[in-house]
Amino acid sequence: MADTQRSRTTERSRHPMAVAGVKAVHTAIFVGELAAIGWLGISGAIGRRDRSVAVAAGAVAIEIGVFLANDGVCPLTPLTERLGAEDGSVSDIFLPDAIARTTPVWSSALVGLAVVLHARSAWRDRASAARVGGVASSVRPGASS
Repeated sequence: MADTQRSRTTERSRHPMAVAGVKAVHTAIFVGELAAIGWLGISGAIGRRDRSVAVAAGAVAIEIGVFLANDGVCPLTPLTERLGAEDGSVSDIFLPDAIARTTPVWSSALVGLAVVLHARSAWRDRASAARVGGVASSVRPGASS
C-alpha cells in the first residue's frame, strides 16, 4: 500500500508546470465567466439589452451546460488531477480557498439575481410600451380618416 501511495505521489509531481498552466487557463475562464455574470447583473439593473448581454448570457449558459453535463464537475478537474494536483476541484484556480470552494453557490445566486433584474427590466419596458401605445391611441381620434 505504501508503494502505491509513493507511486501516486511521484506520478502527481511529474507535471507541476502543466498543473500551473491548467490553473492559469482555468483562472482566465473563471475571470471571464465572473465578468459575464457581473455584466448580466449590471445590464439587468440598468435595463440594457443588446449584443453584449446576449454574448454574456451565452457564455454563462455554455458554462452552466458544461458544468451540469459533467455532473457538477468542471472538465478541467480530472485533467488537473491527472497532471499531479492534489485536488483538482474548483480550488485549482488561483483564488483563496474559501472563495473557490463556494463558487458554485454564490455564482448561481448572482446568475439568479441577473435573471430577476432582466425580467423586471423587460416587464417595465413592456408596461411602458403599453402606456405609450395607450397615449398614442388617445391622440388618434382627432386625426381624420
